[in-house]
Amino acid sequence: MLCHVCYAEPADLPDCPACRGSGRATSVPLCVEPWNEVVPGLFQGGHDVRSQSRTACVVTDEFDLVVSMTTREGYGPDAGVEHHVARMADAGVDAGIAARVDELARVTAEAVEAGRRVLVRCSGGLNRSGLVVAASLVRLGHAPDDAIALVRRARGPWALTNPGFVAHLRSLARA
Repeated sequence: MLCHVCYAEPADLPDCPACRGSGRATSVPLCVEPWNEVVPGLFQGGHDVRSQSRTACVVTDEFDLVVSMTTREGYGPDAGVEHHVARMADAGVDAGIAARVDELARVTAEAVEAGRRVLVRCSGGLNRSGLVVAASLVRLGHAPDDAIALVRRARGPWALTNPGFVAHLRSLARA
């Protein structure tokens, strides 16, 4: 994981006082909110929050579209809400994951452009959901680094600390 302060690879910032050049976060705290609005109509969230309240992250009909990288029974959304489930690990981005992320980003960006309320979620609401949200933002016209910054501003400094995800997003600028 990248350092939550410098967001750097170890070789890029060996004197970071927070990670001491390791580039690795030692622990990732849960978010306070179950979801946050990244840009109008596009929300990022998860299934777990700091309060550990099971009901805090339950989705009913607040959104028109929910994209889930993980699901749990009883966490919604309600019947009738469009729901895309695409399980993926918080790991690297191979060709299969890249294609899946691109498809989810397309569906998400189209929904946001149509004025729909969209939630993209994973377990903690930080990395996998951040990958799809940021890729959607790139499709909506944001530069990759701006998209990453918007995700981190909305969900906090622990969002998008997976270096493989960040590298993939930055590669979208060349696509």
